[in-house]
Order: sequence, then structure tokens, then C-alpha cells
Amino acid sequence: MAARLAALLLIAVGISGFCWLWRQAQQANAAHDWPIAAGRVERSAVEWRPRRGGGHSDQREYRADVVYRYQVNGQTYRAGNIRIPDAGFGGNPTLAQETVRRYPAGAAVQVRYHPANPQQACLEAGAHWSTRAGQLLMLLFAAAGVALRLRG
Repeated sequence: MAARLAALLLIAVGISGFCWLWRQAQQANAAHDWPIAAGRVERSAVEWRPRRGGGHSDQREYRADVVYRYQVNGQTYRAGNIRIPDAGFGGNPTLAQETVRRYPAGAAVQVRYHPANPQQACLEAGAHWSTRAGQLLMLLFAAAGVALRLRG
């Protein structure tokens, strides 16, 4: 009974996670066709936090904290997404530093915004590699659930 429940849970998590990430990737790719507004970077810095989990309190995770301002139909918006979905924190400070160098404070930027929801915006269109990696991981969860279900 416990194996059956575990199998169903793995399948459910795998399928729902894959579908959510699929939707995020579709939206990221749709940003290629979003309107573009002129914007300006207000803040650009590398942010860090202690690495979560595993007892690695002496290790850090990094992300680029980039906030930009733009206008659509006379309304001013602020956003912080480089891509959709935001890649978040990672263990490599170089990636965050490269992003901060690409988008320094005060720089003019082209902001892609959702035409039906202008407060949703990004600077780079297309799905981040981590979205695709997450989709693969979710498929592996579902496959493990199916394999467990077939065994039991």
C-alpha cells in the first residue's frame, strides 16, 4: 500500500511539475513577441545568501538583483525579471556577475512586457536552461513513479 501511494505521489508531482514548467517555458518563449518599451536600470548588484540545506553554512548562493523602470501608456512600472521564470539563486557567482555587468545601474534597456499585463516584464526572452532541466527532472519523477507502480 505504501509503495502504491509513493508511486502515485511521484507520478502526480512529476506530471504537475512538468506542466507548470511547460507553461513557464511557453510564456518565456512568447516574450519574443511582446511589445518593447524603453527602460532604465535602477539597481544592479550581486546578491548572496547562505546556501540552503545540507549543512553548508559556509557556502553561498548568488543571484543578479537587477531592477529596472519602464513606461507603458504613460504608466510607470518596475520589474526585476531578467527572464521568465526568474532563475533565482545559484552556486556560481560568475553567472550573477556577468548579468550585473550586462545590466549596470543607469543603463538603458529594452524591456519586453506582456501586452495584457504590462507589469509582467523581462529583459531577455526565451526559457532559461534551468526550466528545461526542471522539466527533465519532473519527467524522471513521473517515470520513477510508473516504474514503482509496475513493480508493485
